[in-house]
Amino acid sequence: MGNGTNKTAAIALGALATLSVAAAAMAADILPADVKAKISGELVWHDASGGATTRTREQTVIKDFVAETGVQVKGDFNSDMTKFFAAMDSGASIPWSMIEFPTKGDFIKARDAGYLQKLDPSIVDFKRINPTAHDDYGVDVLRYGIVFTYNKDKFKDSAPKSIADIFDVKRYPGKRCLFKYPQFGGVLESALLADGITRDKLYPLDLDKAFTKLDSIKSDILWWSNGDDAIRLLSSGECAMGIAWSGRVYGAVTNDKAPLAIAWENSLYSQAVYAVPNGAPNAVAGQAMIAHFIGDTEGQKALVKGITYTTDIVGLDSTAYGEDLAPWIVAGDNAKQAIEENADYYAKNITNVVDRFNRWVALN
Repeated sequence: MGNGTNKTAAIALGALATLSVAAAAMAADILPADVKAKISGELVWHDASGGATTRTREQTVIKDFVAETGVQVKGDFNSDMTKFFAAMDSGASIPWSMIEFPTKGDFIKARDAGYLQKLDPSIVDFKRINPTAHDDYGVDVLRYGIVFTYNKDKFKDSAPKSIADIFDVKRYPGKRCLFKYPQFGGVLESALLADGITRDKLYPLDLDKAFTKLDSIKSDILWWSNGDDAIRLLSSGECAMGIAWSGRVYGAVTNDKAPLAIAWENSLYSQAVYAVPNGAPNAVAGQAMIAHFIGDTEGQKALVKGITYTTDIVGLDSTAYGEDLAPWIVAGDNAKQAIEENADYYAKNITNVVDRFNRWVALN
């Protein structure tokens, strides 16, 4: 939704840090005194984003949380939820006191398996977040686009317009960059859309059709495993087009002047979810970190200016972030043109989908 640094990005993040910390200093404390009195020590959180997303969080909302509470926060990056589910399935002790699920489907699967604690309303103030953006076990955060992206330098005469063009290698030659995981990367969905499946008939996914279509471009695919790698491959021209996370493309275009463009039509979007696992070693701090995240209005503004992933917080809508961010945020016409990834489908089918995807990737 990760790795690679440069001088320009560092300067931008420094500015975000200054903005966020200054705002936090001027604002009243976000957490009640009785909550802060309960928390201390270290909090390790399961980070499913990494890269630019995590760097921006660390310089905005996480820095604000640390400044207010004194809790030491450490991220443990894992690009998908395999490690989390393996630990929970086995009953092993876990290091994480807060979990970022990269998709709602992963969250639903964990919740329904009984792996999550109920959020404590005396700590997490649900009035700060819109009613449709949470349940008793998790809070929806960081809504992001899974967007068709192309290198403009590769297509100066006739630019591609649709995610389906990924599969038209004759008209639009070049390597395709796709996420080496079947969920929250639009790999299977793009194949079906290119095969003529309409958006209203996309789910449940027809895996036979999807993999048959993917066979047609398999030799043209370069796989990426974190968002920063996707941007590097697309910006350098190693890939002519592909699918990337919207905030990563925004950062590359804004900070590094990368020759990239996106198209929202028939791209996808999803949202991460924050939750606290059963067996968390510092569960109260994990709940407090979620509470602080949704209460830190100025930190949220700084976060979205850095990565364009919004959270459905009361009093913050797309107009709060400025017109220059409108083309990059999952809202308004962008959300209408795109397709929401079906969380219930993936919650029920992710194990079989991943197994089949991995076996397909391994075939020559």
